[in-house]
Amino acid sequence: MDMDELLENEQALDNTQEFLIFTVDAIDFGIDIGLVQEIIKIQPISTIPNALPFCKGIINIRGTIVPVIDMRAKLGFQPGEYNERTCIIVVLLGSELVGFIVDMVKDVMRIPQESLSDSPSIHAGDHRSYTSKIANVDGKIKQILNVDAVFGLNVTQ
Repeated sequence: MDMDELLENEQALDNTQEFLIFTVDAIDFGIDIGLVQEIIKIQPISTIPNALPFCKGIINIRGTIVPVIDMRAKLGFQPGEYNERTCIIVVLLGSELVGFIVDMVKDVMRIPQESLSDSPSIHAGDHRSYTSKIANVDGKIKQILNVDAVFGLNVTQ
């Protein structure tokens, strides 16, 4: 491989983003891989009195208390049974760790910028859309989560 090919490959890599692809209610979603700290199996969750309906409670990860969000509830889907594929994606939001329960983690995917388009603004009222981008990869749609909107935070990356 000569220097020109190396530079082209490097530019192509600069033009892609990596996303963790997971499923909630048979829909593929993605989250910026840079936010993901770890993926763990579903485990017993301690409930919190008067928590918001989508907050399942808290878990202890190596001495750190982490709130856990059920993404089915947060995204407005019907509750589902947890099974051996259900897992918790632990993300770093600002300086806080937050876990969110998903039906299944599928893959880490490099998506070129040209395969990403803005999410259509068809949400009701003043609610922000939970998806920031739509990825079309091999004819399959992946909805890229807007983490700020989903968690109601003003997190800068």
